Amino acid sequence: MPSKVQICNRALSTYLGLARITSLTEGTPEAEQCQIHYDDTVQSLLESFWWSFATERQILAELTNDRTTEWNYKYVRPATEIDIHWVNNAQAARYLKEAGENPDTPREITASHIYCDVELATCEFTSGVVDVSQFSQSFADALSAAIAANIAMPLTEDLKRAQNAMSQAEDKLGKAMVHDEQQTPPATYGTMPESLKIRGIT
Repeated sequence: MPSKVQICNRALSTYLGLARITSLTEGTPEAEQCQIHYDDTVQSLLESFWWSFATERQILAELTNDRTTEWNYKYVRPATEIDIHWVNNAQAARYLKEAGENPDTPREITASHIYCDVELATCEFTSGVVDVSQFSQSFADALSAAIAANIAMPLTEDLKRAQNAMSQAEDKLGKAMVHDEQQTPPATYGTMPESLKIRGIT
């Protein structure tokens, strides 16, 4: 898998026709722009789709509930989470997905907490802490194109090149999403076990 520098060099050379860099801290205008935009661009792409390589699950840590008239449970929000997919009992979520239903449960999110009515809740989420070595090649391609779109005007002041980079970024992102979806097999339909229904898990 490519490194940060390789991803940025593709942005510079492939999409903008600019000189390559050897480090994000080398002090050139190209390196400075890549340094400015790299992390924000990664975050933006991670928020745009539920990427399989960035998906994590965590059993939530329960806290003393300070809103008992509204919710039954209060949990610590995962520290690295940037987009929650669902909060529920993990087994219940699985059966709901297999039945083609939304695995999420009613909940309220604050800056650091999650309130809901599910006991022993698990959270599935997109993590903002992702090692570049975990990127799929298609995501790395989309990231290079997106960085190029963000740095085109500051480095080239060329509207045509900027527009072309933006078009390439949209195309690469779409292809990366399709590729990622193909890595996850479709859910099979099933029914929730009676034991879960009796426990009131939904």
